[in-house]
Amino acid sequence: MLSNLLAMIGFGGPEHDAKILKRDARAMIEMIHGQHGAESLGKIANEARYQIEEVHRRGLNDPQFYGRGVEALTELNRAARNRRDNVAWSGITLAIIYIKSEILGDLGLPAKNAISGFIDQWAHAQDDNGEEDPSSES
Repeated sequence: MLSNLLAMIGFGGPEHDAKILKRDARAMIEMIHGQHGAESLGKIANEARYQIEEVHRRGLNDPQFYGRGVEALTELNRAARNRRDNVAWSGITLAIIYIKSEILGDLGLPAKNAISGFIDQWAHAQDDNGEEDPSSES
């Protein structure tokens, strides 16, 4: 009931969630660019891509099954933060935002597109190494 009331006054609901994800994606990408060099940006992009692909694979490419993937990513994110692995933490955070955006469907496209753009821009920086699982670099 409270969530319905909040949605009626503009707080909560899918539109609000989409706005928050868009803001978070943009802020995260700006922060990453400000704190990391090109090599790390490539590793972050590959980490995000790998984690997104894993959720897709395990969720049978159906957003209705991605909830558990978000939970698993949240645990990975916590572990990366605890071991102060900023590259993994950043990539996993982007993956979480991306998957949550996919769950929202068309409403989540702005956040999803921002993250896709980041991955497309930087993933090539590590492709020459032939590494499929960037999380094993930790």
